[in-house]
Order: sequence, then C-alpha cells, then structure tokens
Amino acid sequence: MLDYAVKLTHTPAEIEELDVVLLRETGFSDTAILDICQITAYYNYVNRLADGLGVELEDGWDEKLVVTEEEFMSWMDKKDYSKGSL
Repeated sequence: MLDYAVKLTHTPAEIEELDVVLLRETGFSDTAILDICQITAYYNYVNRLADGLGVELEDGWDEKLVVTEEEFMSWMDKKDYSKGSL
C-alpha cells in the first residue's frame, strides 16, 4: 500500500494495472484500493495547493511528526482491510 502511495505521489504517470493487481493480491478489495488512491491523491492536491499559495503552518506544527515502526505495525494489526475500508 505504501509503495503504491509513494509511486502515485512521486511518479503518477508510471502507475499501471500491475500496481493495482499487486494491491489486490495483498488482500485489498477494489473499494479499499479506490480509498487508497483517493486519499493519496487528495493529500497530494491539498499539499500542492497550500505550497503554491505559500500557506504557512500554524504555530505548534513545526515539530517533526514521527511514528515508530512499532506504533505503525500496532495500528495496522487493528485494521480490517477485507471490508474495503481504511
């Protein structure tokens, strides 16, 4: 999922059917794949819009936001992607 999101962010013209097939083979439903694509695209759009307008972060957002691998894996273990929802 993250490889797909990174590829969609950095090289969207290189997304191909195989990328979607790999997500399906990993266990994501078509609805979940659509969610992944839409959420990734939306955040890319909003970030580019904010950057293009010179929007500054609000006070308190200048700290680096970090999630450890352990925290991420714990969060992932609690999710059920088979129902097509992130």
